[in-house]
Amino acid sequence: MASDLPIVWNVHDATYAGGLRLGSDRLTLTSKTRTLCFPSRSIASFAIERGPAERLRGLPVLRVRLGGGVDVRIASLGGAGSLHELAASLAACQAAPTGT
Repeated sequence: MASDLPIVWNVHDATYAGGLRLGSDRLTLTSKTRTLCFPSRSIASFAIERGPAERLRGLPVLRVRLGGGVDVRIASLGGAGSLHELAASLAACQAAPTGT
């Protein structure tokens, strides 16, 4: 997966269009007005959701729950399969050795 992915994302009931950058140890979501950056180790869980109520602009989302219970919902604009690639990349980040 490319390091930059066009997305629509939602946090605290606000929705943004922008991009996602997945680094080796952090996720950065950007838009014209907001940036959200968090370490991959702060992700408590994630799942792809396809139900009508969970979608963003009609697209399935990757719901990322952070340690504090904050949900970040991410819909990919990168084409077919890109949301699954993102989920696989997150799983690989979580499975990578942390050096501790």
